[in-house]
Amino acid sequence: MIRIHQNRFASSIAGFLAGLFLVLGIVQTFAADQPAAVATAPAGPLPVQPSGRDPADVQREQAIAEFSARMRAANYPALFESAAREFNVPADVLKGIAFAETRWEQLQWPPGETASPDTGMPRPYGIMSLWDNPYFGHSLVDAARLIGKDPAELKGDAYQNMRGAAALLRQLYEQTPKPADAPGEEIESWRKAIVKYCGIPEPELSEEHALNVYEFMNRGYHDYGMEWPEHPVKLEPMRQEVAQIKAAARARLEAKLKAEEELAATHTVPGLPKLQKPAPADIKPMVAQAPVAPMTTAPGESRQRWLLLGFIVVLLGIGAVYRLRKKPSARQNHQR
Repeated sequence: MIRIHQNRFASSIAGFLAGLFLVLGIVQTFAADQPAAVATAPAGPLPVQPSGRDPADVQREQAIAEFSARMRAANYPALFESAAREFNVPADVLKGIAFAETRWEQLQWPPGETASPDTGMPRPYGIMSLWDNPYFGHSLVDAARLIGKDPAELKGDAYQNMRGAAALLRQLYEQTPKPADAPGEEIESWRKAIVKYCGIPEPELSEEHALNVYEFMNRGYHDYGMEWPEHPVKLEPMRQEVAQIKAAARARLEAKLKAEEELAATHTVPGLPKLQKPAPADIKPMVAQAPVAPMTTAPGESRQRWLLLGFIVVLLGIGAVYRLRKKPSARQNHQR
């Protein structure tokens, strides 16, 4: 009889263990289905500076401080003034062009690199963005010739780059008619020379670029080691002229596109019927029928059901063990 009791007790323990293993298996499966990003998360937070500041902010401030120190050490304003005096060009014209083109950076590239390997955009040279390519022109060569220097020297030396640009601007100013709103010697009279200098072939873009030079000149700049006092200029006549030039360019483009469309509509190929443009009423939108996904049980809902079932099994096993240990069987009472 004792053996029968032991067998019942062992059966209850086995049921309890089976339920426990079932729950553990379900929990393990649920954990394995979690996103991999949880397992690959960094072991700890990013290192924090003793002051508690973000390292990225500290690194950015260090880069700004180094750039500002480099700009102050270069003393570009004094170099602009010197080149401007030599060739009788307003210093703010040189400063404005350099700011619009390079933000006062002496652009230099690896030997032999004449265009961006990523975009194919031709490379400008130096702080004054001189060009040497078929699209924007060869202002680098022209500027070097005017000051009797080799183009390579203008590529590497910021001051020679400024001198070459100033000499070229002086020549363009003397050869180019002045704008109607600035016929005298005022600084606004240099606008058309700036348009020629930039080398952009599209007039609506080159005129807007020259306007930007005067917009920067009007505001000045005082940051990152660059000190450029503002020089008030008459912007409204320039803005109006640029707006008219851009509107005319847009009208020409629209007329060209319309003419091409009409030509394509009237052009016929021998042996083929003429295509008729459908009326708006005959055009019916084509709407694709989206496929209907089958109804499935969400993974999270299925896991919850299995977890609940496992806990019920465990509770039943615990109850059976407790009953067998605390309450003697009816057959044992009969024997007594």
